[in-house]
Amino acid sequence: MGALRQHPGVVAAGGWLADRFASQVLCAAVAALLLWQPASAHLMPAGQGTINIRENSAYALISVPVAALSGFDDDGDGRMSLAELNRHRAALLRQVDDRLALHNAGQAPRTVFEDLLIPHEHPPEPPGPSAYLTSMRHLQWPSAPEALTLRASVFEGPLSGQPLALRATWDARSEPVVLTAGHAQHTFFQGPAATFQRFMLLGAQHILTGWDHLLFLLTVLAVGAGWRYWLAVTASFTVAHSITLTLSALDRLSLSAAIVEPLIAASIVLMALDRLWRGEGGARERVLLVFACGLIHGLGFASGLRELGGVGEHRWAGLLGFNFGVELGQLVFASLVLLLLGVFQRWRSAAAPAGA
Repeated sequence: MGALRQHPGVVAAGGWLADRFASQVLCAAVAALLLWQPASAHLMPAGQGTINIRENSAYALISVPVAALSGFDDDGDGRMSLAELNRHRAALLRQVDDRLALHNAGQAPRTVFEDLLIPHEHPPEPPGPSAYLTSMRHLQWPSAPEALTLRASVFEGPLSGQPLALRATWDARSEPVVLTAGHAQHTFFQGPAATFQRFMLLGAQHILTGWDHLLFLLTVLAVGAGWRYWLAVTASFTVAHSITLTLSALDRLSLSAAIVEPLIAASIVLMALDRLWRGEGGARERVLLVFACGLIHGLGFASGLRELGGVGEHRWAGLLGFNFGVELGQLVFASLVLLLLGVFQRWRSAAAPAGA
């Protein structure tokens, strides 16, 4: 710690901005808390598809957005009706096979059975026009799959930001996966190293797209200055959220997202209020406060992990990868904030009148 000296320029920048920033963050965080809705924007949808592998067969049940399909919309409403499905069934089946391609080590399967259904929400009434189709397929290879790979091309245009969450099962093994425009192909059951890498990327993505976690980190970094302070609060936050994330992932602790998400918003308000009340003093107490808030944020990370379908077969590899990805995203964001503070201070010093 003695070798970590405070940079005076960055300290001055942090002090100059802190009170203004705390006031603005307090207003923004209070508004977020009041306007909070249970469906958090950064959580991934789950339950969009399953792939069950039995011997040399794969049974796939996947929800397909009709916006990824073409040539069916006779009435121009952008939805799939039963009449349109029946009229264009053969062409739609070919499109689904192309957009959700399953291969085993590059080998295409033989189709034993396939069909398309419109989700039926209110039986016995006939299904109404829908934005999704349910694809059912029984695919077969000459021998048991060794490298089962799914390539999804359903992320074009308005669907580019929409993920596809799947779960594959093979005997007692289970693996969740989220496919996106940037990760549109996945090979199942590759082992712990591949699981670690995949969840590391998901963890980094989760925090870098989670405005609530980023706003909290920004509040924590801006209410104090100096490397000792920044190192202490970052370590405190890391240890705290790692504890609750791990306990929740191991089913030792559970709290509803309906409770966790507003508590995360409240933690941002609390940090801004702490700055306004105590100024730059009370660094040790602030580290403890960050630790307490980090426990709550860890439950938020755990909710995101559950929305991904959990970590599956290689639990520890997935959990460590996700946690490491969160830390990596946090480090990238914190480094950017501190860099901008330093650049701002240099600009402010250069713009100051001579002798001021």
